[in-house]
Parts: sequence; structure tokens; C-alpha cells
Amino acid sequence: MQKSLERFWISWINSDKWRAFAKHGPGSKLFRSNAYLKLNMARRYVTTYYKCRQEPTQFKDVKTFCMFIGHVKSGSTLIGSLLDAHPNVILADEADALKYVSSGFSRDQLFHILLKASHREALKGRVTARRLNAYSLSVPDQWQGRYNKLQVIGDSKAGPSTRIISRDPQLIQRLNTVMSGIDVKLIQVIRNPYDPISLMMIRGRRSFENAVKHYFAYCETLADIRAKMNESSLLPVRYEEFIRQPEENFLKVCDFLGIEATAEYVSACLGILYSSPEQSRHLVPWSPQWIEVVKHKIDQFDFLGGYSYEN
Repeated sequence: MQKSLERFWISWINSDKWRAFAKHGPGSKLFRSNAYLKLNMARRYVTTYYKCRQEPTQFKDVKTFCMFIGHVKSGSTLIGSLLDAHPNVILADEADALKYVSSGFSRDQLFHILLKASHREALKGRVTARRLNAYSLSVPDQWQGRYNKLQVIGDSKAGPSTRIISRDPQLIQRLNTVMSGIDVKLIQVIRNPYDPISLMMIRGRRSFENAVKHYFAYCETLADIRAKMNESSLLPVRYEEFIRQPEENFLKVCDFLGIEATAEYVSACLGILYSSPEQSRHLVPWSPQWIEVVKHKIDQFDFLGGYSYEN
């Protein structure tokens, strides 16, 4: 009965009618108000606090906390969904883990938030890109939203994580403190800048100037993060290379997190991938002037080396 009600509730809040009401309709003012946000955060603090008291050893086997950094629409949700399919991994999306660290949640309280978020995404079918061409990142017959022995837990919401770090650069240090005794590992998914900039204009109705400024402001934050991390704690993954050579690159991600990648698991994950990377830049009328502006800015960041409008 409880599972049926939960499925009904998830189905309802994921429906087009509810999303229109909550994100763009009359409900948007309420759900974005400071009063609602504070009340909701307090509710989550209390509920997770009591869950920790009820199940104090639930996360005793966790060895690694994994967080994604980077830009929106760069492929972090895709890789996070594949990792979430592993029997020893919970990798949530839509969780904004760092905002709970910033709000004073304990390590295990945060883990309960991530576990619930992963479970709910699995119930929704891991559907993404709803405002463009919606597609599912559900991996058949694997472990999305649940686990066998939980060793790695994390959040794949890269854009918001990068944004909150830009506002509070000390958050990485605070995260390490909260995760005392657990390795903190970051994955940066990198994509040709022309594609996420184009998607920012389409989804957010931004101008060229605004989208380019927004994208490269994040690059400044990412450069600062990279300068403070060592190779054992930060893994850069190029989206295009991941799609073109998925097995080799996916095994690198699994090795970075210290998880065993069985042939069955890898085959199931790679089976949902596109055969070639999407080039969203062609959905926007790029002028030679703006192509050149972005090219000049690309040259300022070593992790973007080699990208151009043509490749």
C-alpha cells in the first residue's frame, strides 16, 4: 500500500500539470518563497535526524562520497545514472547536496537525503531533458534507487554544486570535515562549450551575451577547484570521448571510485547510450562573431583545450 501511494505521488509531482503549476504557474511563488524554503529545510533536518537515530549503522560500509562539478547539460546526469545502477552505489540527481552541508546537516543526514532522491528518480524512470526531447536514463535489470552493500554515495547535480561553491569557496573544506573518515572524490564532466551554452539559451531563454558570461564564470570557479585538488581526488571526463569510447572511459570512472565493474553491469549501462554525442550548438543560430568570442575564452582554460565550434 505504501509503495503504491509513493508511486502515485511521484507520478503526480512528475506530471506536466504539476510541473506547470509548481514551476511556472501560481505555485511557483509559494515554492520559491523564503518562508517555504526555510520550512522545508527544517522539515528535512528533523526527519533525517530521526532516521539517523533509528538506523545508526545504515551507512557503516560507505567509503567514498562522490560529487560532480561542471556545467548544466554537460553529461553529469548521464554518468551519475550509470553509477547509480551499480549494486554498491547510490548516486542521486536533483539533490543539491552542498546546500545541506551549508545548512549544517550531518554526514548521515545528507546520506538519507541522497538515498531518498535516488529512490525517487528511479521511480520516475530517470527521465531527463523534459523541456527538450525527454528520454530515460533507466538501466534495465540493475540497481538504480537501491543497493546491495552501499560503499559509494553521492550527487550528480554538477551545475548547482559549482554555483554554490562560487558563492562559498570554503564549502569544499567544510564538506571534507563533514565527511570525516570518508574519501571525497569529484568528477568533472567536460563538454564542448558551444553545446551547453546553446542549451542555456534554449532552456533559460538567455541571450548570447548572458549565456557566454554565465558559462565562463563557472569556468573560473572550476579552475579554482581544480588547482586545489590532487589527481586522486578529481577525475576529468570529456563527454564526447565518453560517448565515442564508452567502455574504456566508464571503466576509468569505476576504477576512480574503487568499485568493481562486472561485464553484466557494464553491458547494461552502455546499452542505453547514444552512438554519437549530440551537438546542441546546431539548434542555435551562432554568428561568426560569437563563435570567435567563445573560441577566445576557451583558450584561457586548459581543461577546454582542443574544443572548437567545428569539432
